[in-house]
Amino acid sequence: MVKIILIEDDSIMSSAVRLHLKVILEFEYTIEVFGNVRSALEYLVNNQCDILISDINLPDSKGNDTIESFSSLPHNTNIIFMSGSSDDMESLALKNHPNTHFIMKDMEFNESMGHVFTKKIKLKTN
Repeated sequence: MVKIILIEDDSIMSSAVRLHLKVILEFEYTIEVFGNVRSALEYLVNNQCDILISDINLPDSKGNDTIESFSSLPHNTNIIFMSGSSDDMESLALKNHPNTHFIMKDMEFNESMGHVFTKKIKLKTN
């Protein structure tokens, strides 16, 4: 069973991501949803995840601070950061973790999410 953590403070976007995952994922998974970095980090103290999907700008963390918060996750953890601003992509230190991906929350979101999951996510699903 693949364990996914979603960190998104916008309930509409959170629902959209969850719905999209339900459509594109062909493996069994569980998902835990958090609205801020602090609560996700508290959960991660005693729990692991295979995939972390996080908004870049959250109520308690922004930009590179959000990325840095998760840089100590195990290297086999897949991390997907999402943003509504293309400016973020230019200014972010996305190389802090080897399996980090970035997608825009735009009209191409579904295609981008699908691409990351089919081409870039490395998982042991057995």
